[in-house]
Amino acid sequence: MPTLIVPLEYDRTKPHPHGVSERVLPWARALARRLAAPVVFVAVLDVPVGLRSVKEQELLRTLLEDWRAECRAYLEEVARTFPQEARTRIVIEEGDPALVLTRLAEETVDPLVVMAAHARAGWRRVVLGSVTAQVIASGVTPVFVVPAHVPPPDETKLVLDRALVPLDGSRLAEGALDLLPLLGLKSWEVVLLHVREGRPRRIEADIAGDDPSTYLRQLAERLGARGYRVEWLVADGRPAQVIVEVARERAADLIVMVTHGWSGLRDVVMGSTAEQVLAQAPVPVLVRRPAPLTPGDGTERS
Repeated sequence: MPTLIVPLEYDRTKPHPHGVSERVLPWARALARRLAAPVVFVAVLDVPVGLRSVKEQELLRTLLEDWRAECRAYLEEVARTFPQEARTRIVIEEGDPALVLTRLAEETVDPLVVMAAHARAGWRRVVLGSVTAQVIASGVTPVFVVPAHVPPPDETKLVLDRALVPLDGSRLAEGALDLLPLLGLKSWEVVLLHVREGRPRRIEADIAGDDPSTYLRQLAERLGARGYRVEWLVADGRPAQVIVEVARERAADLIVMVTHGWSGLRDVVMGSTAEQVLAQAPVPVLVRRPAPLTPGDGTERS
C-alpha cells in the first residue's frame, strides 16, 4: 500500500493563494478511498528573498509562525474532506519545495506524490517545471500528476478503473508496468499501446523478433495471468499525439508511463514524449523516471 504525499500551496500574499494545487484533491480523495492509503498533506514555506534579508529576525519569526499556523488550519480543513477512515498527517516545513518533497519521499515507504501542475510544452516548459519536474527528476518516487488544464471531475462519478500504458518496446518503458501494483490495479482494465513511427523500432525486451503485436500480446498474457484485465493495440503516428487520442477514445482514467531522460533536469521531462503528453493529456498521468539499466543489458539511454 502506498503512502500518498499531497503537496498543497498556501500563500495569502498571492491573488490565488492555492495556485493550481487544489485541483489534485478529487483524485487524491479517490485514491485514498480506493487504496485505503495513508495521506500526508504537505505545505512548504518557500520564504521570499525579501523576507530572508529582514534584519529584524523577531519580525521574521512572527511572520513565519503566523504563516505556519494558517497553513496548518488550511491543511486540517482539507483533511476533513477525506474519508473518515483515512489516516492523515500534516507536514509543514520551510525550504525549497522540490527538495522537501524529495526528502519526504525518501523517508517514506512506498511513496506516491500526488500533485497538480502546470503542464506546458515548448518554450513555456519551465512552468511545468520547477517543483513537479524536479520531483520527477529525482527518481525517488512515482508522481501522479494532474495537469492544470484537465477539467475538474464530478467527484460523485469519479472512477479509476482504466489505465493506458504506452510502450515503445524498450525495457525502460516497461518500467511503467511496475507501477501498476502500487495503485492496486488488479481490478483495473489495462490498455497497452505501441505507437509505430516512420520506421520500425527495435523491440529491446525479451521477445523474439520485432513484431509489436507479438510483443504486446505476450505482455498482455503475462499481465492477464497476474489477474489484470488487458487489451492492447498498435497504432501509427507521432507518439504523444497518438497517446492522447487513444486516452480519449478508450476513456482512460489514467496514463501510466516513464520518462527516458538522463542528463539533468531539462532532459528528464523537457522535450520528451512525457512532457508532450503532460501538456495535452485529458486525464492525470502517473510518471516516474526509471533507474538506469546496467551497461550491457541491451537498452540504451534516450
